[in-house]
Amino acid sequence: MLRHPFFKYSFFILLLVDLMFTAGLIFFGIASISLNSLLATCIWFVSFYWLPVWLAAFTILTLRSRGVENTIVEWFITVSFMTLGLSVTDQLLELAFQSKNSMGVFVFWGGISWGTPIYFITRFIESRGKISQERQARKQAQLQTLRYQLNPHFMFNSLNTISAYIHSNPDLADEVLHELADILRYSLDTGEQNSVSLQQEIAIIDKYLNIEKARFGDRLNVNLDIPTPLLKIQVPPLILQPIIENAIKHNAKKTELTISVNVKKIDKTLVISISDNGSGFSDEVITKGYGQGIGMKNLQQRMLQLPQGKVILSNGTGENSGATIIMEMAV
Repeated sequence: MLRHPFFKYSFFILLLVDLMFTAGLIFFGIASISLNSLLATCIWFVSFYWLPVWLAAFTILTLRSRGVENTIVEWFITVSFMTLGLSVTDQLLELAFQSKNSMGVFVFWGGISWGTPIYFITRFIESRGKISQERQARKQAQLQTLRYQLNPHFMFNSLNTISAYIHSNPDLADEVLHELADILRYSLDTGEQNSVSLQQEIAIIDKYLNIEKARFGDRLNVNLDIPTPLLKIQVPPLILQPIIENAIKHNAKKTELTISVNVKKIDKTLVISISDNGSGFSDEVITKGYGQGIGMKNLQQRMLQLPQGKVILSNGTGENSGATIIMEMAV
């Protein structure tokens, strides 16, 4: 119970409030810098701020763990403990300082005036925290859903390749099968990971390209321009494969397809550019950011979940008239 975040942070917050209150009294000349002021500050902190608030929180959390959660009941518990704490504080101050006058009925008003804002401010912070956690959970669930939609696309072509070569070239079929197994294992192993190294992504891209080269042979060429220091940078799992797959799928009839992958870091932004010499994007795809399939649409949504993440689509000019996809993300 005491591991709850409330107990972790409230101690220091309450101590700060107590010290600021004492500092205010000294500033306005109501109290002086002395051992008596220090003693009074300690009494106020322990018997009014710290223990009553923690006891109230402990009681409320215990009730919640048993399924009892009611705002009025929790407010009453907080006010009651603050009132009790103020009463104890009053008694201790009278014992420590002979000239101290009793608070009398002010104890009850003090408990209400302190307990009410403490409880509702805490509830407000708690509700904001829950909203943030729910948003993060929804974001994570969406990312997982998008990833699982992206992963299976290449499997069907891979199985067709294996089927085509299983009799005529069994060694090649066996190699493709092993590459496919490695990719699927990678997909499962990174299922709960938010990021992997760029080097891991490139390694899995190599396996994917080995499968595709079994289909296209020398017609498919891939150029990688990635500085070695950038290979350690963390990126979302399987973020490159759908782009390369998209380029191959839409240019499968081309006599020779060349795909270029360029990675660079500009300030604190990772820029990944993937271009091909294919037919390029249609005006509709460039405007929307994706086409009829779900691959590029899901990629756009995944990138939007990342800090400063975005995807830019464009077509080259002249001899380099193919499609270019640029992904940017904070690192």
